[in-house]
Amino acid sequence: MPSSARTAVLLVDSQPISRTGLHTILEGYPDLVVVGVAQDSDTAATQYRDLRPDVVIINSHTDAAEAVDSVSALVRSHPPHPAPNTLVLINDVDAAASQLLQTGVKGLLSNSSTPQELAAAVRIMATGKSLLIPTIRQQQPGDSPLEQLTEREIEVFRLMTRGYSNAEISAELTLSQSTVKSHIQKVMEKLGIRNRVHAVIFAYEKNIIRAAS
Repeated sequence: MPSSARTAVLLVDSQPISRTGLHTILEGYPDLVVVGVAQDSDTAATQYRDLRPDVVIINSHTDAAEAVDSVSALVRSHPPHPAPNTLVLINDVDAAASQLLQTGVKGLLSNSSTPQELAAAVRIMATGKSLLIPTIRQQQPGDSPLEQLTEREIEVFRLMTRGYSNAEISAELTLSQSTVKSHIQKVMEKLGIRNRVHAVIFAYEKNIIRAAS
């Protein structure tokens, strides 16, 4: 896609008020354009087949099941091509991650994220990257914002940006969950980040991570 082209977005949202709000937010960025809006999975599948957008945003108001239905309909609409480049907005990212990953979802974002975080997520995914499985870049001393973190905090940060839950970080690093929670709080305070999704976006913007293939 040429650098001057706008990123085409298909917006899927069952609730009119939030659908209109997201449409307005996305159209407020000159490099993004909403090419289609759907209120259910069948309409989304038809529009995806006809419009072939760069990114599909599914706003899930209940739980992962709603998003799974929509993604499955999109995949069925255009076999045997790979799963659409789908970003799911959902309340509990950690709880939904495992189920949504199995459908081929490439991005998860809290639906309480800021407009800036949403736009950043769309831009990242439009380049073919994922907001799910990042890997830490090797950086030279003096050029990384992670220098202010301890080695253990860097390990925790790495797992956070890969989508690990507190329990999974605890098991991976052989730490108690209370210790993991303490490390996460310190990482967020030192880096000035608000939540796990912001941690991923922060890491991309600071050139700390790149998406795994």
